[in-house]
Amino acid sequence: MATVQSPGTGSEYRTAQPEQFRQISRSSTLLQSDEQDQVPKSFIEPEDYRELVLLDEFLKLHVRQDAIRNVQCMLLWTEWVRLFQRTTRRFPRVILENELRAIITRMMAVDIAHDTMRGPVYCGLRFVP
Repeated sequence: MATVQSPGTGSEYRTAQPEQFRQISRSSTLLQSDEQDQVPKSFIEPEDYRELVLLDEFLKLHVRQDAIRNVQCMLLWTEWVRLFQRTTRRFPRVILENELRAIITRMMAVDIAHDTMRGPVYCGLRFVP
């Protein structure tokens, strides 16, 4: 189990992250990365690769930067699972809640804040249905 520090929040959460997932999530987009960060496709199972492709599509279609809005972390997690289950008829295996948070905070360069009414929120993002 690896301890992951969420940037800007000061809170830690524990999650199991295989090395190849950490390399993929470090890149600016999930599927297009520098040659040094690329993971050989032989290490990623086709189902896991499909999950990464679906997440990339989800983020491009439904998550936008917005300087005046915040979106609940749980809302994005729920919508990601809903889209994934409609598409594949199963629950995500690779990108669980903590992995989604790590990807969003790194890729979108946003912090997670605690709103007293809504709980954890991504600062500067909005969800587009």
